[in-house]
Amino acid sequence: MSGITVLIVAAGAMAAVLAMIIFASQNNTLNGIKSRTVGDGQHGTARWATKSEIRRTYRHIPFTPQIWRKQAANGLVPSVSGKQKKHKSDESLPQGIVVGCVGHGDSTTALVDTGDVHALMIGAAGVGKTAYWLYPCIEYACASGMSFLSTDTKGDVVRNYGTIAEGYGYKVSVIDLRNPTRSCGNNLLHLVNKYTDLYAEDPDMLVYKAKAEKYAKIISKTIILSGMDGGSFGQNAYFYDAAEGLLTATILLVAEFCEPVKRHIVSVFKVIQELLAPSQKKGKN
Repeated sequence: MSGITVLIVAAGAMAAVLAMIIFASQNNTLNGIKSRTVGDGQHGTARWATKSEIRRTYRHIPFTPQIWRKQAANGLVPSVSGKQKKHKSDESLPQGIVVGCVGHGDSTTALVDTGDVHALMIGAAGVGKTAYWLYPCIEYACASGMSFLSTDTKGDVVRNYGTIAEGYGYKVSVIDLRNPTRSCGNNLLHLVNKYTDLYAEDPDMLVYKAKAEKYAKIISKTIILSGMDGGSFGQNAYFYDAAEGLLTATILLVAEFCEPVKRHIVSVFKVIQELLAPSQKKGKN
């Protein structure tokens, strides 16, 4: 056998081995795993949902944010059909979480889970957790009328979607722990002031006076107890009750007699400070 013949035989053998390797690798991919249950659950029973199960589990809603925004601007409730005029057959958007989407050309259909569930999104930086999942969820939450709280460490969410949410009729409140002066305020005395004003307008409605005293009592109890159990005060319970009564009376005093811009918890603190100020007489305040 000549050298050329040996070389041809060796090349043919190598080609055959390479073909066998390629054939074996194709048969051992995930595509070769058939959709059938194996065993009796020894290795788990979890599996991917079929297309028919996805259709039954999730609502398929046309994702049309531009139309929803126009409907909200015209005073209409965003609907599934997305029509500009209100029809009796129109269905309001069901509340839920957008868990996926299906694209057909220029149109997008959102897969919405309408159950009372939790969702966890995990991904590396830059994969699109905010742009491709959080923003669509916020858009759909605004269109369907859901109340929500969003943690926003970088401030991107409120910058990009705060104005859009206001277009849907939302009142956006911001709690900025880095710059508290830029946060939206929360007046603890709001309900006390409200019912105090109602009672001033209609003195015969004692229920307004009772509600003002009730909410003042709740505020003072919350401040005095600060998460503690009142039963553990023992012999000091009298002093805690006295402090609670003083704080309640001061809150009602501020709500009734202070100027509107000064009817808040800081004024209550200042009044108590003045009560504790040293006097000209020794041993008395």
